[in-house]
Amino acid sequence: MDRDLGVIQYIDRKLTNIPFQIWLCKPQHTEPVLIYKKGMEFQPLPFPSVRAEDKFCFQEFEGKSILSLFYPDHYQVVLSMFDQKIVLQQEDFEQLHLLFSVLVAQEEVQRKSKELVSMVESIRSITSSLDLDELLTKIITNALAVIPTAHAGFLQLYDAEKGYLIPKTEVGFNQDIYSLKIGVGESITGKVFQDGCPRLYNSRTEIYQNMSNISQDNFLKLHSNENSKKVNVLASVPVSLGEKRIGVLTIHQYEGKLTQHDVDLLQAFADQAAIAIQNAQLHSEVNKRLGEVTHLTNQLKEKNHFLLKRNEIHDTLTELSLYNQGGDMILTEMARMMDRTVFFFDALETEYFPKHQKHRPPLSLDEISRLSFHRRKPVFIDLVDKGHQSLYTYPIFSGTIFLGCIITPLDKPLSQLDRITIEQGSSILALELVKKRTQAEVYYKRTHEMFNELIQTTDHEHLVNKGKELGLNPSSLFMLAVFEMTSYQDLQTLGADNYRLANQIKKAQKDSLIIGCHNKVIVVFSLLDQHHIKETLKNIYSIMKEWTSRDNPPLRVGISNPYEGIKKMTNSYEEANKVLLYLESRNRLGMMKYDEMGINRLFLNQQPTEIQHFTQEILAPLRTEKAISNDLERTLFTYIHSNRSNVQTAEKLHIHTNTLYQRIKKIEELLNLHFDDPEDWLKVLLAFHLRETFGYSSPVRAKTHA
Repeated sequence: MDRDLGVIQYIDRKLTNIPFQIWLCKPQHTEPVLIYKKGMEFQPLPFPSVRAEDKFCFQEFEGKSILSLFYPDHYQVVLSMFDQKIVLQQEDFEQLHLLFSVLVAQEEVQRKSKELVSMVESIRSITSSLDLDELLTKIITNALAVIPTAHAGFLQLYDAEKGYLIPKTEVGFNQDIYSLKIGVGESITGKVFQDGCPRLYNSRTEIYQNMSNISQDNFLKLHSNENSKKVNVLASVPVSLGEKRIGVLTIHQYEGKLTQHDVDLLQAFADQAAIAIQNAQLHSEVNKRLGEVTHLTNQLKEKNHFLLKRNEIHDTLTELSLYNQGGDMILTEMARMMDRTVFFFDALETEYFPKHQKHRPPLSLDEISRLSFHRRKPVFIDLVDKGHQSLYTYPIFSGTIFLGCIITPLDKPLSQLDRITIEQGSSILALELVKKRTQAEVYYKRTHEMFNELIQTTDHEHLVNKGKELGLNPSSLFMLAVFEMTSYQDLQTLGADNYRLANQIKKAQKDSLIIGCHNKVIVVFSLLDQHHIKETLKNIYSIMKEWTSRDNPPLRVGISNPYEGIKKMTNSYEEANKVLLYLESRNRLGMMKYDEMGINRLFLNQQPTEIQHFTQEILAPLRTEKAISNDLERTLFTYIHSNRSNVQTAEKLHIHTNTLYQRIKKIEELLNLHFDDPEDWLKVLLAFHLRETFGYSSPVRAKTHA
């Protein structure tokens, strides 16, 4: 303190050689500061200065005279005079108050200047960073620099999705602070956020009173920090962008006091901090969007690259298809593009391509069908029991029809370009298969028309010419078979099944005429001799067995008798169809030769109503309630199947032969027939045979006798 200052000169005149000390009490400081002394060694103030309502307070204490002068913003000047008999007048107090006000004003100017410098530096510091995490740390650090007497602080930002104020950064706290979740209106900071009004509490009592509604969990987390147990001063201000509040800034002080000016200063800093946070968030959002744009740009470049490669692959494979290079050449080109082995399983012809490839996938045709038939997406297969080999299968469908699948061993990872090649190759192969099937349908349609002309012509010369057109030697031994699929889902599926069946037959009977038509495949076998007939029948049986072993439509096969010369082709065709009609009438599947029908061929052209009328006419008397109760129909049925043996019939029915004799007599009476008469007995046999064969009248289940 300058000795020439007027207040010192004034005190010297008034005290005339009495020792004295001048102390300055500053706001935010708990201890007074000695700024001048005269005539005595340093001696501390005998008691803390006490704030009075007047501008000054004069006291005498332990041989000293103490004059306390009070100023705004908690400034206080204490004049300690080492003489208890000093007499000062009211005008002296006024004069000293006025003179010391200059000193207080200088201190205030210096403090404001430091605050301004600190505020400017702090704002410059927080606005220099656009990294949000770094910025939040700087905000709380610089908030304590703006209020230098503060000891700790934390910044909370509002999470709208969760509905809580969440601590983002702190100074002077442990990590438990980050688990706080303060609701809007909860505790002090929740209230500050709710109404936007700053809070200042200069006593521990006030602090606890105003945080009384804090949750128990938050209270424990907050008070797990040591500084929370020492805090005596708290200031909390909202962090806002215009009218929108985004968080709360709070500082703690262990001793001393804070003024409203400090709160205003902290609020001004918080307002600047809000702008910095918004800028950082906008910068972060811009960087995020820029990153997304960059990522999308790179993706677009990559997709454009793959699109160009895709078009290149498509054009190459399409060109092979257009020039009718076939599936083998397409697969060879795909293998070259991917630098890996590629197979194709043709589900319609049930074989692998390319045909020249020696090493095939270790999967049977049935396994491939079962794995891919109901899957429309690519599948990775690990063959653990076959040397830990991995395969990639890509199924190909045309509508609901499973055409086949591409198979490639995974001896190296499958790249994106490999997947594109397989995808494009599958489309070209699908077109290739559909084209092949369409060509086959056109061929079968034309062949079927020619075959119809052949079986309808009566002119021998024309018959021979048509046979030659179909590749048939007119003088050969012929046998004809008709394969009939008895059920199907839709016409598209039926067409594919017919194609597969025709191809299967073609593999087994290469030299035969094969015609696919709707749900039937007509096969004309050119035979060498009787031994060849047996071999051909074995082949037909093998075809049936292989077809039914898979998930294929049920099948019936009608086979004609063998005939010499093409002129009997009409008979052969009619016989095969009669067998199918007979199998259908008995609701049977499988294969049958015409000569195996026996007597039944005589009734195939009979009207069902006539046969039914005949069987009912003969057997109706045995269907009365009384006849049924006497088990007469069953008795006659057993009697016939026992070849009219009384002993065998009685044993089977568990009755005595006399009882059987009586029943037979009763049956003859009811039917008005005599079983010893050959014609009558033939009527009975025929009625039962027709009923069993054509099923027009089902037998009644009679009671059994013990």
